[in-house]
Amino acid sequence: MEALRQLEEDRAATPAFGIEPRPTVREWSLEDFLKHHPTKFGGKTSLDAVNQWLKDMEKIFDAKMCPVDNRLAFTVYMVIGEDEH
Repeated sequence: MEALRQLEEDRAATPAFGIEPRPTVREWSLEDFLKHHPTKFGGKTSLDAVNQWLKDMEKIFDAKMCPVDNRLAFTVYMVIGEDEH
């Protein structure tokens, strides 16, 4: 995972060529996030299942370069039922 993170940082630091440089940060809406069909979390599960759910969420965030500021809000949005409170 660390190697992938480093590769992404190196790619972002590399100057872009062409008419317009690539944007380094793009706006990420809740709709963009939901297009990846994340699983809702309803609790009442094992600790291993919780850890796997969090890893799956992080995988979407990392693959699509979701800004850190949005990650908590999107994760909380996916929590349902009693755990919502």
